[in-house]
Amino acid sequence: MRDQNLKTLLFAVVIATAVSPAAYAQSRPYRGSIPWSFLLCKFSDSPAPPHDLSYYQQMTIQTGTNGLADYVHSVSNGAADLGGSSVHGWYTESHTKAYEAALTSRSQRLQDCLDAAKADRSDPYVPPSNQRVYVITSPGVDLVGFENCCAVGGDDVALPEIAHEFGHGIDLEHSFSNDSNFHDACWSQPGEYDNPWDLMSAANVFVDPTHDWGGGPPFLDAYHQDEMGWIPQSRILTLGLDGILAQTVTLAPLSHQETSGYLVARVPFDAKDLFHYYTVEYRTADSWDSGIPANIVLINEVKLNTKDNLYQTFLLRGAGTKATCPTCSPAVGPSCSYGDGAPVQSVNANGVKISIQGTPGATATIDISTEWAMPCLQGYVWRSSSSTDRVCVKPASRTQAEDDNAKAGSRHLPNSDTCIQGYVWRQATPDDHVCVTAAIRAQTQNENAQAYGNANPVYGVYGPNTCSDPYVWRIADDLDYVCVTPATRAQTLADNAAAGSRHVKGSDTCVSGYVWREAYPSDHVCVTPATRSQAQSDNTQGNSRIVKSNL
Repeated sequence: MRDQNLKTLLFAVVIATAVSPAAYAQSRPYRGSIPWSFLLCKFSDSPAPPHDLSYYQQMTIQTGTNGLADYVHSVSNGAADLGGSSVHGWYTESHTKAYEAALTSRSQRLQDCLDAAKADRSDPYVPPSNQRVYVITSPGVDLVGFENCCAVGGDDVALPEIAHEFGHGIDLEHSFSNDSNFHDACWSQPGEYDNPWDLMSAANVFVDPTHDWGGGPPFLDAYHQDEMGWIPQSRILTLGLDGILAQTVTLAPLSHQETSGYLVARVPFDAKDLFHYYTVEYRTADSWDSGIPANIVLINEVKLNTKDNLYQTFLLRGAGTKATCPTCSPAVGPSCSYGDGAPVQSVNANGVKISIQGTPGATATIDISTEWAMPCLQGYVWRSSSSTDRVCVKPASRTQAEDDNAKAGSRHLPNSDTCIQGYVWRQATPDDHVCVTAAIRAQTQNENAQAYGNANPVYGVYGPNTCSDPYVWRIADDLDYVCVTPATRAQTLADNAAAGSRHVKGSDTCVSGYVWREAYPSDHVCVTPATRSQAQSDNTQGNSRIVKSNL
């Protein structure tokens, strides 16, 4: 419903291209504190600002106020916070509003406020080099964000705008739809901002108009959460990674990690580009998503936007009633014409089938299949116990599977799929009821568990945090996407296994000679000082060890 989206509450958000930011100590994936400095500046001829310093502190950095700090905690599933952030001002610039509004350099508006804060006699302030900066002016003359850096907004800025710029500040890009007839503005790309269920489509997102701070923004979509490292590895299904090409999957709502089920399903299909795939997520109209019209399953295509040379999400919409955007120049303003196709609820394309079972409730059940399969390492072959079984095994195992398939009829009780005595279901795939010996089923389950290790790693699909060769995820816990050497991961797993013996009994205090590893803020596994130093060093290398990124 467009009367509930941000366009009815706010003016259009204009996002500029990236500028050169400071070299921040923290990099993707983001865990722990992400500090910002919020600076309040007025002009030499400004009237009294409508809100005081306390208002913006509550809106942005204080917890328990339903503001930005609480949003970040929720959308990161508790992995990130705004610890170390601060709000300063009001500072008075030497220039008039008319002067600032006429500037052609948008970054100069940011710099003028920084200069005023630095020169202030009563409360001079220079943001620390490891912090991003958000300038709020009174009155507002611009609304712009710079990736991994900073932003400028006005004194009427609302929480969805603040949260959107926070997203840009940690390298998130805009979301799109596949509707080429959607134009949020004459200067925007077709389909840009056309995912009202995703924060990175502001200012065209569903909001809760009853929420404080000008409305409550929706969650990030699954790809953007995945990109930040905020979805546990065990809650992501990459179809076909284990050699099984078809599954029935239970999806938990993206904003309800406490509910059992996967939070996102990735469905690869493009052997030429393994970062080109579908995502499937489930959203419920509550919590931060209370502004969306109804519970809904959303299917996005993640693909390279060749114009920006960035991987971005494209919400799949149906045809709808399409309108043609009129010819206009950038000066005309933000309103053109819109397509209105509803998000698709099934896919049958590119060798992929996605469909929803029944009516989603607390969870959503989806059937997914793909024809994409990973090639095997030399010496291994697909087991092929069925058309959807592409687990890589030794040739003898495929021969065994073929033999068991041929004898399947004789091993079932008449007119049923119940096995005769001495046999059990093989379960090479979830619906595999071929009867085999218990030893063969155990062998099959072991092969399934080892499937990825027997496949060609060149074709592995891990999503936006895929490590470059020879790095692998450290996996200190289920949210640890930091890329490290295989030796470091082995050490990490060994340290996890030995954790209990290295603590003083009844506490998390380390015994003599050991210290907390602190691979992430709450990591109290006890390790040697050298191992802790290695963990801290690896944390700073995150961006440089990712294969594909939008950095």
